[in-house]
Amino acid sequence: MGNTKKIGIVGAGRWGKNYVRNLAALQTLRAVCDINENELEWVRTQYPSIYTTTKIEELASMEDLDGVVVATSTPSHYATAKVLLEAGKHCHVEKPLTESPETARELCDIASSRNLVLMVGHILLYHPAVEYIKGMIDRGELGEIYYICAQRANLGQIRRNENAMWSLAPHDISVVQYLLDEDPISVSATGRAFVQTDQQIHDVTYLTLHFAGKQFASITSSWLDPEKVRLIKVVGSERMVVFDDMDPRYKLQVHEKGVDWNQFLEPAAGSSLKVRSGDIAIPFVNPTEPLKAQCEEFTRCIETGDKPRASGSQGYANVRILACADESLKQQGMPIPTDL
Repeated sequence: MGNTKKIGIVGAGRWGKNYVRNLAALQTLRAVCDINENELEWVRTQYPSIYTTTKIEELASMEDLDGVVVATSTPSHYATAKVLLEAGKHCHVEKPLTESPETARELCDIASSRNLVLMVGHILLYHPAVEYIKGMIDRGELGEIYYICAQRANLGQIRRNENAMWSLAPHDISVVQYLLDEDPISVSATGRAFVQTDQQIHDVTYLTLHFAGKQFASITSSWLDPEKVRLIKVVGSERMVVFDDMDPRYKLQVHEKGVDWNQFLEPAAGSSLKVRSGDIAIPFVNPTEPLKAQCEEFTRCIETGDKPRASGSQGYANVRILACADESLKQQGMPIPTDL
């Protein structure tokens, strides 16, 4: 039986087609908007019953449309989402939410004032491996979390309107926010522009998130790398976890590794340390599609009024972190307070 809520999509390009496919399968897709007639022709061919238009105003005025997915390029996120929210439509906006903390905050305020769902496309929060790690942390199975290390690299896609950090790091920032259930108090970032030196668009960045306790997270983003890497490591006092999204068989590995003080001594001067290296467990992770789970949560939250995992407020904090990191890049890695 189909879902009673009806969803539209703005943007049916390379990534938008995945939303079209998933929402059509969930029987919630009502309309698709794109300025490119070729993309709309693809929609009409694949899904003849779906209404298509080149005008966002048509989507905004459709009375039987409950929510809209904004899957356009980042510079258009703010203006597109604002039109839809002000028309009373629930919105799911691709990452990053907007290009600045100010515009991201404004969208959050509009959604809140109208009791609308505002969700952000932080797809990794719905990855079953990330959900598994979150469960381990919440149950205390990793012990005290020391740090998180993330790497996201490939050769391309090189963009002209944002650097590698804005393009790639939102995924990893959102995972760190979710796993630690808090936002960093400051950030620092370094990097280099090698290809687009005239515009100083960084191809490689190294971002560090500093938290109120001892924890920190390091995030490497590069679109100038010979290998495609999608790797997250979580290091705890009891166990360590490796999530390799490029490994087709062993995406998640739990290492029984750590460093212990001699059991007969207190951790003080003169105490001895012992490196512990045990088994490696390969837990079963249900191979569900994260985007499908994300689409399902969007429609469910519209029905129930619940706050989504990838909420607008979480998306705002993500953009705020990126903006502070940009400032740190300009100041050669100086730590910048996030004020979150």
